[in-house]
Amino acid sequence: MMSALSGIAKLRAALWQMEKDLGLEDLNRNERDLLYAFHAVAAQNDGTSDISSDQVRNATAVEEMKHATFHRAMKRLIELGYIEHSPNHKTKVYRLGANAQSL
Repeated sequence: MMSALSGIAKLRAALWQMEKDLGLEDLNRNERDLLYAFHAVAAQNDGTSDISSDQVRNATAVEEMKHATFHRAMKRLIELGYIEHSPNHKTKVYRLGANAQSL
């Protein structure tokens, strides 16, 4: 009989392999969590491209992330092309970048 912990370990190994296959292994945990949060919010918005940082901040994956950590992760994801500033807004609104859309 498999314990709950060994089941989680198998899921974690599968997730790690999927992240590696997608080329996400170079992102740290906070960056991956933020990227997942952006995808989750985009899915909730029926694919709407504009996503406010406040919407993402409330996502389960990042809701307990410290403010500075959130912004460091956001900056890195922007630098890597996973997230970009929305051309329709001046501040605090983003969309998934080309690198995220290709995943």
